[in-house]
Amino acid sequence: MTPKMLRLCNIRKSLAWGAWIAACLFLLAAGARAENSSRPFRFGLPQSIFHTQHLLVADWQQYLQGKLRRPVEFVSSRKFSDSIVQLHAARLDFAWVTDYPSLRHGLPVRLLVAPLYKGKPFFTSYLIVPASDTQTTTLMQLRGKVMVFADPTSNSHIEHRYLLLKAGEDPKRFFRKVFFTHSHRESIDAVILGLADAVEVDNFVWDAMAKGRPELTLQTRTVARSQEYGAPPMVANHFISNEEFDNMQGVLIGMAHDPEGVKLLKRMNLDGFAPAQARFYEPLLQMRKALGEE
Repeated sequence: MTPKMLRLCNIRKSLAWGAWIAACLFLLAAGARAENSSRPFRFGLPQSIFHTQHLLVADWQQYLQGKLRRPVEFVSSRKFSDSIVQLHAARLDFAWVTDYPSLRHGLPVRLLVAPLYKGKPFFTSYLIVPASDTQTTTLMQLRGKVMVFADPTSNSHIEHRYLLLKAGEDPKRFFRKVFFTHSHRESIDAVILGLADAVEVDNFVWDAMAKGRPELTLQTRTVARSQEYGAPPMVANHFISNEEFDNMQGVLIGMAHDPEGVKLLKRMNLDGFAPAQARFYEPLLQMRKALGEE
C-alpha cells in the first residue's frame, strides 16, 4: 500500500473515531439534560409567610410543576438561617428570604423576583398593640414592654432597632423582653393573648388576615406604619444554570397574566412578581451598617 493510501486510511479512521466520540458526548449531554429535568427544584419557603396555609402551598406547587414541566419540592424553613445554610450547600435551588441585605456579602445568590403588593415591590410593616391599649401612639412609648417579631432577620426588626439607635436608645435594653415566633399569625396571637405588648408584622400579611380573620384583628389596634422597604425577595443559588433561572423567573412573573396564576396570587394577597433589583434593599443595608451588622 502506498504512503498516500495509508494516509487516506488513517484519515478515515480518525474521522470515524471523531464521529464516535461526538456521538458519545451527545448521548451523555442528552442523558444529563434528561436527568436534570427530572430532578425536583427545591424551593425554600419561610414558615412565617404561609403559616398553616397548606392547601395554598400545595396548589402553588402543582401550578409551578405544570408550568415548568418539572417537579418542584417546597421546603418549609422555620428559621431564616436554615434557608441560608441550604442555599450555600446547594440543597436548595431557590428560596423566599426575609432579608436580602444579610445575604449580599456572605452568600453568592442571584436575585430572582420580588413580590408586588398594591402594584409595588415594596412593603411596609404595622406596629400593632391590643385593642385595650388606647394610650400607645408611638414606638417610644413601648419602653420596658414586651415586643414580639416573626423573625430576628425580618425587615421590621432591623428598622425598629435602627429607629431606636437614631433616637439615642440602646436597642438591646429598650424593651423588657423581645421574642420571635417565626410566624406572623403566632406573633399576632401573642399580642391578643397578652403574651406581648406589641408586635410588628408585614402589611400584606396583616391585610390578608384582616380580610380572612377579622375577629382576630379587631382585637388589636394599629399604632404606626413603617417606611417602605424592599419586599422580601426570592433568590437563586449560584449553581443554578441561566436556563433554569430564566424559566423559574418567567413562570413567576407570568402568574399575573395567567387565569390560574391570578387566582393563586389573590389567595396570597399579592398582585404578582417582578424582577428584583438590589437597589430595593439599599435602605435596609444602610440600617444594618448603622447597627454594625455589615
